[in-house]
Amino acid sequence: MSEEVQKSTAGQGLGVGSLILGIVGLIVAFIPCFGWFALLFSLVGIVLGFIGLSQAKKGNGKKGLNIAGIVLSILATILVVVWVVLFASAASTLEDIANDPAAQEEFQNKMNNAFEEMEEAAEEAQEAEESAE
Repeated sequence: MSEEVQKSTAGQGLGVGSLILGIVGLIVAFIPCFGWFALLFSLVGIVLGFIGLSQAKKGNGKKGLNIAGIVLSILATILVVVWVVLFASAASTLEDIANDPAAQEEFQNKMNNAFEEMEEAAEEAQEAEESAE
């Protein structure tokens, strides 16, 4: 006869907490200005997931929720890091442009050309309206 191994609920509460924090962290990580909150959620989710995984191993419990929570929390952390790197790169590029007189002059010329085109378009629209009356 084979003996059935009973699975306990050891670590399941922490696994659920880790999974919820991983999901919330992943969702919040997609909001650029709130990425730091996602980092907080995901780091706590990782810690809870590993503690729950340890309890599940010791108590012969299921490990699925803990593993899923850890994976989602790690994905949220990676997403936050990617956002930070992208924004830092963009800020660095903008700072370089702001400190480059040639780039400033080119930007000013483009803006002047755009304003001139808008003024011409407005004058043409006004002339067309006057001729239609």
